[in-house]
Amino acid sequence: MFCKSRFNKVVGPLTALAVVLTLACHKAQAQVKPFKVTGEGVAPFGLPLPGQDARPHSIVGNATHLGRHTGEGSVKTDSVVFDPTTGRIIGEFGSGAPFVFTGANGDELVCYYGRTDFGASKPGTFELTILDVLPDGSLVVEALFIAEFVPQPDECTGMFAGVTGSWVMYATTEPFVLGSNDPVNYSWQGQGSLTFAK
Repeated sequence: MFCKSRFNKVVGPLTALAVVLTLACHKAQAQVKPFKVTGEGVAPFGLPLPGQDARPHSIVGNATHLGRHTGEGSVKTDSVVFDPTTGRIIGEFGSGAPFVFTGANGDELVCYYGRTDFGASKPGTFELTILDVLPDGSLVVEALFIAEFVPQPDECTGMFAGVTGSWVMYATTEPFVLGSNDPVNYSWQGQGSLTFAK
């Protein structure tokens, strides 16, 4: 009887401690949350052709977890191919430098897009639609860009510190002269999921 009573006194508190630790671990587990983003922006010096240096672009938008935000980064074009049988101009692109989304509170969501060397499943792709040919032979086009954005957990800050996941972004431009240095306006939207470390 003495042994059983003493056993219960030791095991009872240990069981309670195990329950508390289990609950604490469940609360600390990573949480997967849906992510949606929209925005409008500008590439102030136009869009680069293959072989040209990356060019900057910026946005103002709204997103889950970020709220109203701004963003800055740069884009580079890796290839352009014209298919004369279909008249399509297609190519691949990716970020030249990380794209940094900055929330109103200063938290930063730092991503690369269209870069397999930074976690994207495939390169970003684009398709140009020819709208007009100018007298000098320049093409007036609209572009559709598609790329996977992948957060860089060690570079993100605030609530995004340690975040993983990805989302696919679709961007469309207003008409622009291909190869010019004139500003190119665009809008984008995307959705996917983010896994928060806590």
